[in-house]
This record gives sequence, structure tokens and C-alpha cells, in this order.
Amino acid sequence: MGRAIKLVLYYFAYQLAFTFLISIPTSFITIMNEISENDNLAYAAGKNAASMTGLIMVLAGIAMTWHLIHFKYVKFNKASWTEVPARTILLSIPFIIAAMFICNIANEFIELPNLMENTFMGMSRNIFGILAIAFMAPLVEELLFREAIEGHLLQSGKKPKTAIILSALIFGLIHINPAQVPFAFCLGLVFGWLYYRTGSIIPGMIGHFLNNFLATIIMATSTKEEMNEKTVDMIGATPTYILLAVAIVTLTGMYFYLNKHLPQPEKPSEVTNTQA
Repeated sequence: MGRAIKLVLYYFAYQLAFTFLISIPTSFITIMNEISENDNLAYAAGKNAASMTGLIMVLAGIAMTWHLIHFKYVKFNKASWTEVPARTILLSIPFIIAAMFICNIANEFIELPNLMENTFMGMSRNIFGILAIAFMAPLVEELLFREAIEGHLLQSGKKPKTAIILSALIFGLIHINPAQVPFAFCLGLVFGWLYYRTGSIIPGMIGHFLNNFLATIIMATSTKEEMNEKTVDMIGATPTYILLAVAIVTLTGMYFYLNKHLPQPEKPSEVTNTQA
């Protein structure tokens, strides 16, 4: 677990570093300019915050991706994109979509507070925020939590179930926002299992991208009131329960199909352990 803790600390350290390097001075200059024109500090600060948060996340994600590849925590190159057959990726998509729907319904039932709702809605309406949520997060998080952390746990002799659960738990907890933690944990289990069975982050990365891209579109095209509506309120109880039943059957069926037809995983090749 020492490696996992170290990498998570790097993950947050890059975000903190870019916050100080970019957000504070840039926000001050922008707010001062806005105040001179609008005489409204709250308006200026709110308008600038989402854009700066997105830029920070993009730059921190690039830095973390470089760190993981440069110090050989992961191997990610041209061959990484073709190491899993296209058929496997296509079969993984309904499996992932079903899991997304089930997790979302469960999350709505729990009703945990969404402390980041305003921030994410603001980010979904500017280019840096869209890049951060829909593209950078799936890339860096799958490299970090699946390959660098789960992969290392598997290599170090941890049982597959233990490695998948631990990596998913860390993945869920780093989101911090209560409304995201259980959802991220559940999807982390799905992405983690796909990584274990395929030996590649590509299926999980595509699923992660799909989830975040759809979430970005929904946030960008919805009001705050619409965002707080539950699925059962939007489409009705009966359609919701029918879709939930279909999702459960799809998830179960695809799990057994993939589990039967995917090749038994080989022990991953050893990843160089550095002191970086």
C-alpha cells in the first residue's frame, strides 16, 4: 500500500502546485479587471473559478500522466491501444453502461450531499472544464488507479479480489465529494475487474470516458433544479424499475459471458519500482 499512498500524494501535490502557480495570481488579476467593469466581486470570482479549476485539473493531469510514464509506473504507448481486441471492447460497453445506470439509481437513493455541484456545472460550460472532466480524468485516473495501483497490487501477490476492491476504494475516496464516492467506488470495481481480466486499461478508460462525457453533456444542458431531479421523477417509477431490471440482467449476463470467454489473465510483467 505504500506505493499507492505515495502516488495518491503525488496526484494531490500536482493539483495543489498548479493551484498556487496559476489560480491565485490569475484569479486576482481577472477579478480586479472584472471589478473595474462590473463592480461585482461575487460575479467576477464565480465566473473565473470554474475556468481556473478546469485549467488546473488539465495541467495537473498532464503532469501526473508524465510522472507515471516517465518513472515507469505504467507502460503506455502505441501498443497499449491495440493490445485488447476490438470485440472485447465492444462487449465491455453494454456491461459498463448497465453498471453506470445501476450505480446512478443507487446513488440517487442514498442522497448524499453534492458539495461540488456548482463547480462541476460551471466547468461543464467552459473548454478547460470539459477537457478536464471528459478527457483528462479518464486518462490519468485509469493510468493511476488501475495500472499503477491495481496492477502493482496484483504483481505484489495480492489476491485479485483484494487488488480490485482496494484500488476501487482508493478511487472512490479520492473524489472526496460525498455524492461521488459510492458511485466512483462501484464503477471502480467494474473498471478494476475489466483491467484484471484483459490486462489493459483501454476498456475501463473508454467506459470512464463515456461516463464522464455523458455527465458533462447533462450538466452543460441542465439547470440546477433539473440536476437535482431523480430518474424516477423524470421518467416515472415504472419505466425506471423496468430499465433497472434490464440493466441488472444485462450486467449479470455480460459478466458471466465475459468471464467465460475472456482468456485467463496472466501475471502482469513487473513494473519498475522507482523512488520518484
